[in-house]
Amino acid sequence: MSNMGQTCHTLVSTRPPPPPPASTGLRSLRSRHINASGHTRRSSQTNYHLAIMKGISKAFARTPHMMTSKIGMSKKSSDPVFDDLNRKFTSIEQSTDKLLKDAKVFSDSVIGLLTSGAAFATHFSNLFHPIAGEYDLIGRHPEAEDTVRNVTAYQADMEELRQTLSPELELIESRIVGPVKELQTIMKGIRKGITKRDHKLLDYDRHNNSLSKLREKKEKTLNDEKNLFKLEQDFEMAVNEYEMINNAMKADLPRFMVMATQFIDPLFHSFFYMQLNIFYLMLEKLQQFASGKYETSGTVEDIENTYHTRTTDAVERIEGLQITKRVVSTARMVQNNRLASGGSLSAGSSMRRAPSASSTMSSLAGKKAPPPPPGAASMSAAPPPYTPPAANSKVSVVGKKAPPPPPPLKPKPSAAPPVQYVVALYDFVAQADGDLSFRVGDRIEVVERTASAEDWWTGRVNGQQGVFPGNYVQDA
Repeated sequence: MSNMGQTCHTLVSTRPPPPPPASTGLRSLRSRHINASGHTRRSSQTNYHLAIMKGISKAFARTPHMMTSKIGMSKKSSDPVFDDLNRKFTSIEQSTDKLLKDAKVFSDSVIGLLTSGAAFATHFSNLFHPIAGEYDLIGRHPEAEDTVRNVTAYQADMEELRQTLSPELELIESRIVGPVKELQTIMKGIRKGITKRDHKLLDYDRHNNSLSKLREKKEKTLNDEKNLFKLEQDFEMAVNEYEMINNAMKADLPRFMVMATQFIDPLFHSFFYMQLNIFYLMLEKLQQFASGKYETSGTVEDIENTYHTRTTDAVERIEGLQITKRVVSTARMVQNNRLASGGSLSAGSSMRRAPSASSTMSSLAGKKAPPPPPGAASMSAAPPPYTPPAANSKVSVVGKKAPPPPPPLKPKPSAAPPVQYVVALYDFVAQADGDLSFRVGDRIEVVERTASAEDWWTGRVNGQQGVFPGNYVQDA
């Protein structure tokens, strides 16, 4: 029995444990993945911060040498071969930037030119084709028949030219702008390498100067000997790093310049022929439109003379229209408002100018003086003296003699008329000497006015006094 019990105990102890539940396994796997990703993220952040701190410490260590080398207190090494390659690389950088900028400017300019041309044609078509055939332009203006009929064809040609040139502009974007941007990205990486090489050169000069000063010291202490060994190690490391990146730059930059030239030259020629194709398409479309309609073989002077001949007296007739006269339209507006409000205006009233203190004798010649404002005499007259009450007044006391009448009161001085202000409804620009200019909304002090708004009043604004039309203002 004891042997059997030992055997059972051995079998139980050697049996493998059951596997954990599926949920437990997934949870443990997920937790391990989260821990691993968190550890990776933390390590990457740590490396990033270490790199930043390392760069800052290097910048602080290089700053004193940079300052002393600029003022000539420290030696500064140079490599003429690399300096010449760096100048050539900078020139290629500038040319690439200019090529990219010019390609974008040209493409945007052509798009703006086509958009403006199409809008120009659309607006002319709207002018020469009234809504719903409002009236017959050709019937009323037979001399403009060619222009009215040609504007529709011009609008169609401009829209067709816009659609024709759209693929050409897209070709510039894909064949010129895109490759040049890729070249710029490559050159930015090379520029970073050149900057790193300059930093290594600073480290080389910095350690070289420190080592030379310590070697030239005549009496060295124990600490100097220790520092000398450390400086020799730092200098040897700086020499190796600088020579490695400097030699790599001197070997790779010439090859890159050859390849960049071979890459840019076809782009330049392609860009030239793309521009030429766009110009030819535009010229062909415009010549096709003008063929048989307009004379384009003459000189610029001939074209200008033809234009002036075709315009006839249109400019003079437009200038003679009353609708272009702002003063007349304003007077009519004021007259209509007064008639609608119940006022009456004399049909024969005319604009008259009141004399101004700043007007010269030449500006007053031929102008009728305005009538004086009504009520001016009554305002300056004194009130009548006080009169005593009648003798048979009920207020008198019975049995007493009536008191003597009081002496007459002294006349009070006439009160000064209140200052009147008006508000400008429109802008007014002085047309002659003595006129008062103002802008919409200005508050004008009225010095003298007439009963009619269709007259010239005298006012003051901003310290200036002069005359202005009364129908340009309203009472404040």
